Amino acid sequence: MKFSTKVVNWYQAHGRKNLPWQSQDHSKVSPYHVWLSEIMLQQTQVIKVMTYFDRFIEALPTLEKLANADEQAVLSLWSGLGYYNRAKNLHKTAIICQQEHQGKLPNDLSQLMALPGIGRSTAAAIMSLAFDQAEPIMDGNVKRVFARHFLVSGEPNKSSTMQQLWQLAEKHRETREPAAYTQGLMDLGAKICIKHQPKCQQCPVMQSCQARDQGVIELYPEKKRKVIQQEVNLFCLLSVRNNQVALLPRKSAGIWPNLWFLPTFDSVDSLNAIHAGAEAQFSLTHKLTHRILHLHIYRASGPIQSTDLAWVERDLLSERPHPKALTHILDQYDNHQLH
Repeated sequence: MKFSTKVVNWYQAHGRKNLPWQSQDHSKVSPYHVWLSEIMLQQTQVIKVMTYFDRFIEALPTLEKLANADEQAVLSLWSGLGYYNRAKNLHKTAIICQQEHQGKLPNDLSQLMALPGIGRSTAAAIMSLAFDQAEPIMDGNVKRVFARHFLVSGEPNKSSTMQQLWQLAEKHRETREPAAYTQGLMDLGAKICIKHQPKCQQCPVMQSCQARDQGVIELYPEKKRKVIQQEVNLFCLLSVRNNQVALLPRKSAGIWPNLWFLPTFDSVDSLNAIHAGAEAQFSLTHKLTHRILHLHIYRASGPIQSTDLAWVERDLLSERPHPKALTHILDQYDNHQLH
């Protein structure tokens, strides 16, 4: 029995079929839902995506609604998911689809790949899951399955390794039930061929797995070199009055582009140069993928002068796209007030 057939059979018996963007009747699958889920899943686990997906679809149920929405509204719905360029590209792509593709996602791999935020694997997943076309995918879970099963050496994201993985994906594409095969591969990596202590005895392709045969499962795929995180000190001005907090929109480049946050300075000297007398309150650490932020919170001693400043009701913060760090700061501020 072919590799792909075993995966499809396993998926039919054990795969995930009740995710919010799925439908057992393929004619009822929404390409918009599939696309949104694939973008959300790029850097986020399924369990977290489900909550955000439902909220997003409730607010923007169609591609047209997304295209017509304000970018700030889209970012607000995305707030907490991180990697905010995903949300910006989502909005840009919706606008392009409205203008150039009759308000629909194109049913064409190259046209999908030309859209903002859609790479080869995401485009292939949309083609497969939304349009039932036989296009191979290569997300993180699938890389792990293929690297182990076919004993592919090298760091998964190196171009030479990726070339081998894509060649294998092309070779083992499934033409009869492409959507089931694609979802089956992703589920196999998510549920069975997991990073640590994989459940090999439950794997439908265990007998032909080369890494298992050689007893080197834990060595594949090869580990990526650890990213050295840059440590950054930021000095933040906190001003709260009548349950309102003073916020500024961040620049379109750098940390948290276009999100709302406290007025922030690169040094305590630059803070004091504008706000002499600001009092140090507390510090906390917030980790991003490539940075460790040490946030030093100061209380403003007087009014903050800025034409962009907004006093935002804390109960209405969800309407302003902001990083999680702001929530952590305000929680710690509340704890300070109680002591």
